[in-house]
Amino acid sequence: MTIEGCRYYAEVKGSGPTLVCLHGFAENSGTWEFLQLRDCQMVLVDLLGHGRSAKPSSLEPYSLPVLLGHLHELVAGLGCPRYSLLGYSLGGRIALAYGAAYPREVQGLILESSAYGIGDEEQRALRREQDAWLAQEILDRGIEWFAEHWSGLPLFASQTRLPREIRAKIRARRLGNEPHALANTLLGSGQGVFPCLREQIPALPMPILYIHGEQDEKYKGIGREFMDLNPGIRREMIPGAGHNVHLEKPAAFAEIVRNFLRELANP
Repeated sequence: MTIEGCRYYAEVKGSGPTLVCLHGFAENSGTWEFLQLRDCQMVLVDLLGHGRSAKPSSLEPYSLPVLLGHLHELVAGLGCPRYSLLGYSLGGRIALAYGAAYPREVQGLILESSAYGIGDEEQRALRREQDAWLAQEILDRGIEWFAEHWSGLPLFASQTRLPREIRAKIRARRLGNEPHALANTLLGSGQGVFPCLREQIPALPMPILYIHGEQDEKYKGIGREFMDLNPGIRREMIPGAGHNVHLEKPAAFAEIVRNFLRELANP
């Protein structure tokens, strides 16, 4: 589907209640290949700048208001009046912002290893500097440098235990990116410019599930903050997993998601 000149790729799998799935930074919809959800229609979206979706050279389409508007038009065009959202990392931040923007349409939110944005202005400014540095490094050094740099972050240390073929697929998805698209994503919707949604969380009307790995200390703490802000949020910690829970522990992740969706269907 093409929206305001930007082509979006989305794959629809299965039948039943709709779950729109949003991947993380430098990933694409292929990251969900091991997520098996019975009696569910999964809409696997390649976010702008990723996968088979458009990779505009201009920065403006990567801003959050444009991303949310395009995503809303995409889902509406697929004929989904009511649906749930699943987002991992960057995709989770976008899902959270989407839920705040379109609360009457979103039945439930599933946030995997996701933040709500940086509230402290000094920290936001520092993150903008870091994102700008990384964006320029990607442009200067290229995708192979980025793939090595990104996989070496402590956040992804637990992925070294994954089977070789899965690690190869992760690397291939990272290598499939374009430098300008990753740079624009960092500058247009990275954490340094992403709005802090902390104040919106208590008022969100839909059920929310927050999933994180036992070994992901940063997002374990963020998960607790979500619960403090909204006691109705359910938090699930999956043992033996790090940041990317759905790849590291797919069976446990799928079971938790299935139970949540089942409860949404039968309140």
